[in-house]
Amino acid sequence: MPIQQDPGLSRRRLRVSLRRSRESRALTQKHVADALDWSQSKVVRIENGFVGVSITDLRALLALYKVSDEGEIDRLIELARVARRRPWYRKYEHALDPDFDAYLSYESSASTICTFQPIIPGLLQTEDYARAVMQANGASHIEERLELRLERQAMLERAQGPFLHCVVDEAALHRQVGGPAVMRDQLVRLKDAADQPRISVGIIPFTAGAHPSMTEPFTILRSDGWDEDVLFREAADRTVTNREDQDLVAGYGLRFDGLCGMRLEDEQTNALIDRLIDGLRGAPQTRQPG
Repeated sequence: MPIQQDPGLSRRRLRVSLRRSRESRALTQKHVADALDWSQSKVVRIENGFVGVSITDLRALLALYKVSDEGEIDRLIELARVARRRPWYRKYEHALDPDFDAYLSYESSASTICTFQPIIPGLLQTEDYARAVMQANGASHIEERLELRLERQAMLERAQGPFLHCVVDEAALHRQVGGPAVMRDQLVRLKDAADQPRISVGIIPFTAGAHPSMTEPFTILRSDGWDEDVLFREAADRTVTNREDQDLVAGYGLRFDGLCGMRLEDEQTNALIDRLIDGLRGAPQTRQPG
């Protein structure tokens, strides 16, 4: 799976750069269309990311915008080349919820993932646990969704994979999603993941009481190569927010820091998970029906 440069992300960065270059020259989209003998709709489609841009057309735009820095030209040409590729997750397009493809384009290139979840985070779910969650929520294309999730999880196993910082409500550890056997395997997986050097798992205990995200899971994506953080909110309408509202993104960053301050110490987390695993060993080993 490509991880360094995602086509969707490259297309967004290219169109933002082109719009800024045009605006820096005080040119309208009509000015550009007239100067290059294009239709205005072509300029609009390029700047909105609806179509890719050929290298020839890109060079024409950069010449018109008087972009002369060779490093910047090379960067934009590389973005254009990557943007014309098919994203790896497009093969699961029937299983993608609205805005989730935009999220995946950032996740594929992120160096740090910070997430709060009221259930076990998707990147750490076992296949049986994930299937039970999807079935309970009436999801369509379940097998495709599972394949997509497992492919996303594979990025955590790479030597240069992202850092994953999870904060989970304690209720997620007690709820027997899929039945005792499925939940026991999931807790073992969660504990094993927490032992990995690039993964941290924090648990907010029941004794912490109410906290700011009891009803709203969210994820913040970061990368040294980006000039902004990306927020993904999983409310009724999933939304991806980046440079359009950095105050909102920063607010959720502070919220995540606050949630981290409420979590159990690592030793307490391990003891809690061990205790729950032991309690499930004697439970009936049947799986819940879908």
